[in-house]
Amino acid sequence: MHSTQSHFEFGSRRLTALARAVGIDDQIDAMRGIFRRMLGTWADAPIGEAPPWPSDASDDHTPYEFSVAVGGPSPELRILVERRADPPTLRSNLEAAAALHKELARDFNIRLDRLRQIEDLFFHPDAQGAFASWHAASFWPGRAPAFKIYLNLQAQGVARGAALAEATLNRLGFAGAWPVVAEHAMGRGPALDVPLYCSLDLSTRGDARVKLYFRHLQASLDDLERACGAARSSSPGHVAEFCATLAGDGPFMAKGPVSCLAFVEGDVERPSASTIYFPVGAYAPDDREARNRIATYASRHGLSVNALAGPLEAFAERPLDAGTGMQSYASLRWVDEPRVTVYLGPEAYRVEPPRTTVKAKPAPALEPATEVVRHYEATPATAHPFFERLRREPVDLERLWKLLANFRAAITLDFPQRLAALTARVEDDRIRCILAKQLNDELGNGDFSRAHRNLFEHMFAGIAATLSSAEITDELVRPGRDLGLELERLYVTADPYEGLGASLVVEIYGKHVDAFVADEFRRQRSVAPQTLEWLHLHEQLEVDHADESMELARLLPSSGSPLEAAWRGARAVANGSWRFFDGMYRRCF
Repeated sequence: MHSTQSHFEFGSRRLTALARAVGIDDQIDAMRGIFRRMLGTWADAPIGEAPPWPSDASDDHTPYEFSVAVGGPSPELRILVERRADPPTLRSNLEAAAALHKELARDFNIRLDRLRQIEDLFFHPDAQGAFASWHAASFWPGRAPAFKIYLNLQAQGVARGAALAEATLNRLGFAGAWPVVAEHAMGRGPALDVPLYCSLDLSTRGDARVKLYFRHLQASLDDLERACGAARSSSPGHVAEFCATLAGDGPFMAKGPVSCLAFVEGDVERPSASTIYFPVGAYAPDDREARNRIATYASRHGLSVNALAGPLEAFAERPLDAGTGMQSYASLRWVDEPRVTVYLGPEAYRVEPPRTTVKAKPAPALEPATEVVRHYEATPATAHPFFERLRREPVDLERLWKLLANFRAAITLDFPQRLAALTARVEDDRIRCILAKQLNDELGNGDFSRAHRNLFEHMFAGIAATLSSAEITDELVRPGRDLGLELERLYVTADPYEGLGASLVVEIYGKHVDAFVADEFRRQRSVAPQTLEWLHLHEQLEVDHADESMELARLLPSSGSPLEAAWRGARAVANGSWRFFDGMYRRCF
């Protein structure tokens, strides 16, 4: 399509058209120079037939994107670029990105101190994810440009995205805000509310922002309202109205919308503002209809339709009804008044044809139950921010006691009865044999004095004796009781295969958590080792039981409703555990 043109030639032509449409003609030369600087060594390289690197900056892997925002005192034009190395790899791109923000610091008045505080979390040789970092530049009439950097919250792996987000807030002075973020933006757990990016305004202004972004899969309007409701400036109804205008009432199955929470200095308990980014290109039949839906919302709220339509017409190099996705996203930020931004993909490599229907992203085929074991071994419970913060800080016996008090309410007091119920309900004697062995272990192998509940109670009392206050209240153990109710349902009344799927994750998570807690107690000297007999016994036993989980998983049917039920039970335990640890974070920090 544009294969013989250079990236700079192709992109700067689109940038120039947008600048003229927005009314900042006097900055075109400066903007083109900044764009070339951001592209780096491949600015003059031909686009080629296919992207040499699958850039996530735009839907067709063009490594840059443009956007126009209206609302407020003046329009804003932005460029987003993934600087690419030659040859491009995640590691070489990371080095190229690091060189760019050093260049920007040298030639522009940008702020890097906050980036320096967190860069070791993101910029390291073993970084993972779809990108290393992106840089953005913003332009307004009569103002100097501003710069921003985006960092990948999946740089340490998808499972650690939430922990990386929490660590970022902690280092930058917003540690107290994480419980609100977790409750609102990740209330359905990390499988559906996925941490994506962190961005920093590279500015010396007092209102320079730190922003966290989350993608919400299979989300309803209520889910999106709740995600953005974490912000002080949020008002009920705005997010739902915006998304419904663009794509109906949901749930949104084709592509997940993205929420963003913005923090400025002083936001110690909650973010000051939120933005919803809706992937209108995945829901409109073509770009003409996408434009019309955005215009409907804009005119309803007194925004200039021409201020959005003019730049789009200048940018487009094809008829709007000839494809879809040029307008990839539209976003709404409402602080006193609405501000709408349209994100424009250059389509250097591909134009998506118009669609007649919006199709939900197909669910992947269920894998055998052995993949339940592999998946949850690879996404440990201890990747939750609660454990990450415990690990960062000195050992606090009161916090560990609170955790054990909730384990007691959730699991220890009633686990033998629940496991016995599940053992009785399964039909396959091979499975029953494994569960019966685990039940016998729990009950002390015929010696009731060695029953795990008795040993746990001895340990729990011994730890409490070292504390000045150890009162169990309903509020303290609410996370444990809530998780206990879910385990009761899964083990005792749900489809037995659902209970079996749940038991796989219970044993795997038990291994992770017991090992973590044992390591924490090894870091202290106040509680004698003999008091911790239950913990030392369970640490090894959970390893054995987790190994047995793979044996059990191999015995489960490999298709049909039993497999569906097993996965359903596994996910229920994972989600319930995530909420449990969210509750522990709020009670301990």
